[in-house]
Amino acid sequence: MQIWFNDGLVDAARAGVAIDGWPDGEGIFETIKTQGGEIYELGRHMRRALDAANQKVISLPSEDLVRSAIVQLLAVEPHEIGRLRLLFSLDRFVAVHQKYEEISKPARLAVIADPAEVEGISIKTFPYQHRLDLLARAQSQGFDEIICINTSNEVTEGAVSNFIFRIDGKWVTSPLTSGVLPGVQRGIVIERCGVGVRLISRNDLARADAAFVISSLKIALSVSEIDGLQMKIDEDCVGLEADIRAKTLKHSVG
Repeated sequence: MQIWFNDGLVDAARAGVAIDGWPDGEGIFETIKTQGGEIYELGRHMRRALDAANQKVISLPSEDLVRSAIVQLLAVEPHEIGRLRLLFSLDRFVAVHQKYEEISKPARLAVIADPAEVEGISIKTFPYQHRLDLLARAQSQGFDEIICINTSNEVTEGAVSNFIFRIDGKWVTSPLTSGVLPGVQRGIVIERCGVGVRLISRNDLARADAAFVISSLKIALSVSEIDGLQMKIDEDCVGLEADIRAKTLKHSVG
């Protein structure tokens, strides 16, 4: 597998990047969906990366270099649907492009009520293993994602996703103050699709009758159940999903 490492394309093994696309060490990262050689919402991802870099005192490469790296990487590692991961650390810029399998089956969610089990994050940093382990545990139990609850009994986010819920007929998502990562897709559904922001308690979940898992890769994935409570997937849900997908924009980089 070819990857981008600092200023050129190299073999992943030579650069110490594992087969799953994660390098050694620590830093910040962005995961971005690609389709047919086009990139979804690169500008939003890079703005979030810049905010994270400022907090971690990491200097990002120039925009021209990042764009050139993406163009060259997608040319040698083409995938019709891909997962582009951009990783930045004190001395490295790594880009990895791998095949992504679309998920179409509605998600089953479990609630993790013990805040001690979930390490809150405000920026996307690697190593990311804690969150991946939480996801793997949920999947081993037959679920697709987890809903995390904070010490104030508020809904936060998933292992690798944000959520929107329909509660009392209104689509809502949790505020950043509950301990939510400022997801790119979360910003899109709030700014472009009319999803509201409000505190969501664990008790509120019992009043939810529909939900979506949202992320940069999934875009919007319907939920079939939350801890055994069946969710609806009705015309309103179909319409919102179509709106989210239409307003999540992709573009060429070259």
